[in-house]
Amino acid sequence: MNFLDDSLLPENQEDLVITVAPYGPEWLVSDFPEDLPVSMDEHVQKAVDCYNAGATVLHLHVREEDGTGSKRLSKFNEFLERLRDAVPDMILQVGGSISFAPEGEGEAAKWLSDDTRHMLADLKPRPDQVTVAVNTNQFNIVEMMDADPLKHVGLICSQIRSLPSSQRYP
Repeated sequence: MNFLDDSLLPENQEDLVITVAPYGPEWLVSDFPEDLPVSMDEHVQKAVDCYNAGATVLHLHVREEDGTGSKRLSKFNEFLERLRDAVPDMILQVGGSISFAPEGEGEAAKWLSDDTRHMLADLKPRPDQVTVAVNTNQFNIVEMMDADPLKHVGLICSQIRSLPSSQRYP
């Protein structure tokens, strides 16, 4: 295939949205030590690098200093705040399947319950987007099985719509 009409030049192309997910929570840092960030500075730099390479949307996860995936709301809040400064024009997206762990002493984390999903509303600054998993094989699919897989999406959307508009959007 030959493009002799300059159609591949950026000024002649249609608008394009590129979504990146560079944090790979399913991988161990030892699998890709050159690519997976651990420190908060490395997380932010990875986002800046993706933005500078042309990415529009950043799907984010955070790691603890030991390289494991973080479940702490405070780490996500810190990361979102730093990203708003470092890449203010990037669309920030958080996964709706994160099982946030309560940080108070004696509190236990709950896996994918409505209570932990509602903790997404406590992210500050708020992300621009939240993903919703519908019948995926990455999570406890038995809990999610339903004859009407979109029923849960409708429930989540109705819960969001019931919030005052000041709480729905950043």
